[in-house]
Amino acid sequence: MIIARYVNRELAAMFLVIMLVLFVVAVGGRFIGYLQDAAAGKYTADALLTILELRLPGFIQLLIPFAAFLAVLLTFGRLYADQEMAVLRSSGAGPAQAIRWMLLPMIGLVAVEGWLTTVYTPSTNLEFTEYMIEQRARQRVDTLTPGVFNVFGRGDRVTYAESMSEDGRTLYNVFIRQQEEDLPSVSIWAERGEQYVDEQTGSRFMLLFNGRRYEGTVGRKDYRVIEFEQLGQRILVEEAVRQVTEAESLGTAVLFASSRPEDMAELHWRIALPVFTLVGILLAVGLSRVKPRQGRFARVLPAMGVLVIYYLALLVNQNAMHEGNFPTWAGFWLVHGAFGGAALSLIVGVGKPAKA
Repeated sequence: MIIARYVNRELAAMFLVIMLVLFVVAVGGRFIGYLQDAAAGKYTADALLTILELRLPGFIQLLIPFAAFLAVLLTFGRLYADQEMAVLRSSGAGPAQAIRWMLLPMIGLVAVEGWLTTVYTPSTNLEFTEYMIEQRARQRVDTLTPGVFNVFGRGDRVTYAESMSEDGRTLYNVFIRQQEEDLPSVSIWAERGEQYVDEQTGSRFMLLFNGRRYEGTVGRKDYRVIEFEQLGQRILVEEAVRQVTEAESLGTAVLFASSRPEDMAELHWRIALPVFTLVGILLAVGLSRVKPRQGRFARVLPAMGVLVIYYLALLVNQNAMHEGNFPTWAGFWLVHGAFGGAALSLIVGVGKPAKA
C-alpha cells in the first residue's frame, strides 16, 4: 500500500502539471482567435468570456486522454530510469501489479471523461449554439467596433463609426447602409449617434444627429437626399432560430434514438473518448520502459507518435461513419481492439526481463 500511494501520488502530480500546461497552450491559442473575432465586431467583450466558458468542457475532454497518457509514460519512465522498477520486480511486483495499484484512479478518470463526453459537454454545446445564434441575431450598438465596417444580418446592413465614447453609448461620424430586397438602398451619414430603447415597445433605435440620408437605386438619378438634425433609425433584431440539429449539441439519449449516420458517429465518438483514455493509459505502461542511461523522456516522442496515430485512426473512423461509408453497428471497436491488443502485448513484453 505504501508503494501504491507513492506511485499514485506521483501520477496525480504529473497529471495535474501536464493538464495545466496543455490547457494553457490549447485554450490560449483559441482565446487569441476569439479576441480577433471580438475586435472584428462579431461579438462583445462580455460575450467573449461566456463563449470561452461554454467551450471549456470540450477542450478538457480532449486534453484528459493525452494528459493521462503522458503522466503514466513519464512516471513509469522515471521508475525504470532510476532503477526503482527493478527493485519492485525483485520484491515480486511488475507492470501488472503497478496497473492494479492505479486501478481506482484510472477508473475514476475514465468515469469523469465519460461524464464529460455523454452528459456535460453536450449540454454546454447546446448552450453555446443557442448563444451564438442569439449573438448573430442581435444588432446592437454595443456590438459595434469603432474603425471597422460591422456587417449584420446577411450583409444587408453595414455600419461604421469612426470613434466611440468611453461609456460605449455614443458613436461619432456614423455611416449606415441598408439594402433590403426589392427596395431602394439607404445610406446615412451623421455626426454622432446614440442608442435609444422605446420603453413601450422594447424596440431599439439609433438616434442620429446632424447628417444626411440618401435613398435610391444605384445607376438611377432619382436619388432622394434629406438633411436632418435628428433622425431615429430602427435597429432590426432578427428572431433567433432555436432549432438545433448539430449532433454535437444533441443529448446522448436523443442520439441513441436517432438513425442518422452523423448522429450515430457522434454517439460512438462520445463512447470512444473514455475508451481511448483507458487504452492510452495501458499503451503508456507498455511503452514506458527505458534503459537506465536514457532518462525518463527517451520514449516520449515515439510513444506520442503511437497515441497520435491512434487518435487519427479514430477520426478517420468517425468521418467514414459520418459519411455513411462505415457500418454504424461496428462503431470504433476495430480501432480500439487493434490498439488495445497492442497495449496488452507491450505490457506482457515489459513484464519480461530486459535484454542486455
